[in-house]
Amino acid sequence: MQFPILPQQASSFAVEVGAICFLLWLLTIFFSFGVMAAIVFFAYRYRRGSAADRSRPVHSDLRIELIWSVVPLLLGLGIFAWSASLYARQRIPPKDAMEVYVIGKRWMWQVQHGNGVRENAELHVPVGRNVVLTMISQDVIHSFFVPAFRVKH
Repeated sequence: MQFPILPQQASSFAVEVGAICFLLWLLTIFFSFGVMAAIVFFAYRYRRGSAADRSRPVHSDLRIELIWSVVPLLLGLGIFAWSASLYARQRIPPKDAMEVYVIGKRWMWQVQHGNGVRENAELHVPVGRNVVLTMISQDVIHSFFVPAFRVKH
């Protein structure tokens, strides 16, 4: 499934990474609007200020407290399990993967393929073939990000 906000998918993991991102966006929007609705509701309901009756003590409801504690916990654990599973599968390279060496330099990337072909600041890989990038740096810490692969290292 291609999500219109994300760039073109160019890896076997891109669909699943996009789905996790989309789920996180939906949950964020849902809970943000829920919190905003609660703020508006309580601001309207208790708008009387100091004239409001505060003589009755508020009793808690254990069921409601368990629901608003357990539901986010289960959502968080589910998203963590899904993301950790995807990360673990990304970290194990397939046996038939083509190895590409990437060297990060101060203002450029140098790429060397297994057959000796070198590229500067560009990466070309065959479509439909698994690729493992072995990255090193000559000088400073670099961030290698390819949006279409949905990977950042």
